[in-house]
Amino acid sequence: MEDKSFFEKYSCREVDCPERVDCCTTVRWRISKQDYRDEAFREWWLLHQGARIYIENGVHYIQWPMRCRNASPDGLSCLSYEIRPAVCRRYSCERMAGQDIVVHEER
Repeated sequence: MEDKSFFEKYSCREVDCPERVDCCTTVRWRISKQDYRDEAFREWWLLHQGARIYIENGVHYIQWPMRCRNASPDGLSCLSYEIRPAVCRRYSCERMAGQDIVVHEER
């Protein structure tokens, strides 16, 4: 019998992650270092409500709120999980795959 992967053992709800609802309630795009440093680019995007530009692990990103139509009201689960798109099936959360996570197991 094969061991289940971390993602099969635990749901997003059970992982203590301050950004766990970001997966299905925001959109994040990688941007170039040049765009990150471009004052006009930053000013334009940061005028849009909820937008943020940041660096994570040396990679430059822009992120803004945009809820998936299949996200549950709390953003922690998919209302169409069994028939979710391939892109969602392939997605693996870096935080959940990491070593420094806390899992809240239901008892």
